[in-house]
Amino acid sequence: MTFSSIGKQRRLERLFTNGKTLVVPVDDSLIFGPKEGLLNLSETIESILSASPNAILGFKHGIEFMTTTGVNIPFIYNVTASTVLNDHTKKVLIASVENALVVGADCVAAHINFSSKYENEMLHNFATIANECDRLGVPLLAIAYPRSERDGKDYNYDDIKKNDNSAFAELVSHCTRVACELGADIIKTFYTNNELSFQSVIKAACGKPVIIAGGPKIPVEMSLNYVSGALKAGAAGISFGRNVFNSDHISSYLSVVKEILFNNTTMEIALKKYNDFTGGTHGTAR
Repeated sequence: MTFSSIGKQRRLERLFTNGKTLVVPVDDSLIFGPKEGLLNLSETIESILSASPNAILGFKHGIEFMTTTGVNIPFIYNVTASTVLNDHTKKVLIASVENALVVGADCVAAHINFSSKYENEMLHNFATIANECDRLGVPLLAIAYPRSERDGKDYNYDDIKKNDNSAFAELVSHCTRVACELGADIIKTFYTNNELSFQSVIKAACGKPVIIAGGPKIPVEMSLNYVSGALKAGAAGISFGRNVFNSDHISSYLSVVKEILFNNTTMEIALKKYNDFTGGTHGTAR
């Protein structure tokens, strides 16, 4: 075992609780702009931190703000970026692994949009970051999405997911395997919305932990159902952004997600607890 592998292992252990992790990304503030829950970024991050997730994923300002709060939660530094103002599917390098280490990050993230016309460039950048991570002993989280361009907009294969779920799972599995082959330590990807088909994605990761992305904001009941289904399929956690920071009850939402994630609470019981916390009627707790 080399010293760099020791460093990587120690940092990985900070990100997980009994093999599971709850990551909250706030990088949408750069991608989509200051709107909704990220308009007041500092207030929203404070609400997220109050629920003690395993890690926050973001850019330079995110870790700068966290440092001023005195809350010692691991930070995953995204070293790739794009905005919706131009070619959103083209993720470019905006920082190095050394930059992330200088500010005290515990992990770096790098994004590949598979099937994009920019895929080759993103593969090259990811491989470069992976080699740097191995040299410096830093875990690498791959954000590995099947995402292309269609009619000037992002194309996320939602129609394939709905009409041919096995084909969508095969596509997500391919993305996952590529990320694994290139050196990812954690893989964040789309949930197939189907527990059975998502098992093939887990197998494609060759034992690397897979966490699911949240995507657009959806009803609370549906999001909790996705968390439960992904975990049953073998996922190691979640990385929900918009379903967290655009929630009217950030702390309560994260609390019940943690119940499912770490305490094996059923989705139905978690939903009932959420309704009790908020005084709401979000779905039917069966």
